[in-house]
Amino acid sequence: MINKVILLGRLGKDPLIKQLDNGRVVANVTLATNDYYVRDGQKIETTEWHNLEMWDNQARTAEKYLRKGSILYVEGKIRTDKFTDPEGNEKQVKKIRVLQMQMMGGTKQGDGDMAASTRSYSPTNNQPVMDRNENEHDLNPVDDDLPF
Repeated sequence: MINKVILLGRLGKDPLIKQLDNGRVVANVTLATNDYYVRDGQKIETTEWHNLEMWDNQARTAEKYLRKGSILYVEGKIRTDKFTDPEGNEKQVKKIRVLQMQMMGGTKQGDGDMAASTRSYSPTNNQPVMDRNENEHDLNPVDDDLPF
């Protein structure tokens, strides 16, 4: 059996970070994905919201780099949390347990500039894997004489 989810979307708000008593860190994030279809000749857009859960290194990365509007690619598994609300009603919440994530687009630098980079994170690696150099513009000096 397979339980795999692949999503590409935008964050609806900044990550909510919780430091647990046992030293673990969890980040909860909402991700919006869009779907388009045509009805009566008009293009209709629908938005689906997904609750994401990230742990430990991913959670720390989310806290440091992710902000509302960030574009994020994730792979994970669907999980169902069951709980009883204060009125005694049984509730279920579906969420995506993120196994791998990749930040798409730029990351904020200290001076407010956006640096083009794509970073991949998984629960097993402690450091980000840089697909492109974060400071690529520093390695390739700009030649002002270029015609374009």
